[in-house]
Amino acid sequence: MAFWAIKPKSKYNWVVESKSNRTGSVPVVSPTSNSPSILRRSTPVPQNLGSNGLWAFESRHDQAFSMGTTTHSFFKLLWIREGHGSIEMDCKQVRCETGDLVLLPARLPHRIVDSAHSPISLYGLGIDFRQLTCVSLILPSFIAGVYREPKFQTLRIEQHLRKILYLNDQEDAPSLLSSVATAMNLLAELALVLVPPKSKKSRVIADQRTETEHPTDPLLEAYLEWLHRNFYELLTLDEAAFASGMSRRTFTNEFKARTGATWLEYVNRLRIHHAKELMKQTDRKVTSIAFQCGFDDLTTFYRAFKRITGSSPTQMRG
Repeated sequence: MAFWAIKPKSKYNWVVESKSNRTGSVPVVSPTSNSPSILRRSTPVPQNLGSNGLWAFESRHDQAFSMGTTTHSFFKLLWIREGHGSIEMDCKQVRCETGDLVLLPARLPHRIVDSAHSPISLYGLGIDFRQLTCVSLILPSFIAGVYREPKFQTLRIEQHLRKILYLNDQEDAPSLLSSVATAMNLLAELALVLVPPKSKKSRVIADQRTETEHPTDPLLEAYLEWLHRNFYELLTLDEAAFASGMSRRTFTNEFKARTGATWLEYVNRLRIHHAKELMKQTDRKVTSIAFQCGFDDLTTFYRAFKRITGSSPTQMRG
């Protein structure tokens, strides 16, 4: 895995923990140079799976944080927000730091050991595959370890976990259902990045430039991988530049140098390619196909289709 870590920034001074996790040992309050009273823990957050099969938590460690070796009957995911240290997993010690993702399969002995000078702050998510049987097929594919991937930025892992933390803290059924849906979406996105696919069908559009002609940027490559799976979504150039860690102008130049096409041309190629496949394999109406591929109106779809394929959708279907 290539190393790429981006230090997240937070405007909040106090930890917001799930209501279900406010029992057990009381965290200590320790002063820091930035704030006289940031709530930090000296012990792990008590385990507490909810009725929806999820355990969402946030933990900011004190310099005196101590954790004994533990195991869980469920899968656990940790996102390191700040600090660094190591994860001991089954007698092996692996370094972890800001921007790292830690995967811990069920029944794996593990513990967190913080750096003495930079304690860890993290988001955590426990998923009980016995309650959420739909994930039982994919969880065995996740290998225990610490992962550093430029592709993680496009997945917005921290935002997903923050959303799950909030939703899981609500007591109404729609919020709990939404928390499960968000967790499932995150797992699916992680699987697409971390689990080797059996076939490479996603890169259906060949780039016009080769990697030897233009050096690849890790975040740009990660964005391209994401785009090939999400071209049908409502997309903007500014969001694409942000996901790639570039200004709009730099992204525009780098994207064209990498792919040989402008961003919009590239997105439309992906959409039209998918539209052609749907027209060949299904009897759906052209209107339905256009919207399914990400086009907001038929006029734009017809123009893009004609420009890219040389024929209209009607002519292609005969």
